[in-house]
Amino acid sequence: MLALDIISDFMTPEQALARLQQQCSRSEHSTGQVRSRLKRWDAKERMQGRPGFSAIQMDDIVASLVKERFVDDSRFAGAYVRDKARFAKWGPAKIKYNLKMLGVEEGIIKDALEENGEMFVQDALRELAVRKWKSMKQETDVYMKRAKLVRFLVGRGFSYSQIMEFMKDLG
Repeated sequence: MLALDIISDFMTPEQALARLQQQCSRSEHSTGQVRSRLKRWDAKERMQGRPGFSAIQMDDIVASLVKERFVDDSRFAGAYVRDKARFAKWGPAKIKYNLKMLGVEEGIIKDALEENGEMFVQDALRELAVRKWKSMKQETDVYMKRAKLVRFLVGRGFSYSQIMEFMKDLG
């Protein structure tokens, strides 16, 4: 979510562009997030009896941000994949789903996962599996323990085939 939700005065498209440039220079955002922000600002303007933005103005603002490279979905998706795999320990399925929700196109998501994800995904899978396995000390039945581990890892966004490959390597 972008910062600066408060609008004090009538907002022109030029002011909206300037605010979005400022926000996008601080951190990566997708075009979907930018469009969502513009729609929220438009709704607030209209609720206060002001004209708001037309669809053409919104498209022009987004196009300007893309042209000036304030917004780049490929760059955003790459950073998102690296961060979520490394720090949140998410698997590819969960990352893909969340990128779709943020308005990133399927092809860009696929490229970002192929470029950035595999190394981090394997490390995240291994780290999560080991941590979860150690935390299930009270479970004595090995089959139940493995089933719980698989359910946990699937919930984190790893595919069943990735999990089984990892389990096979463990022995």
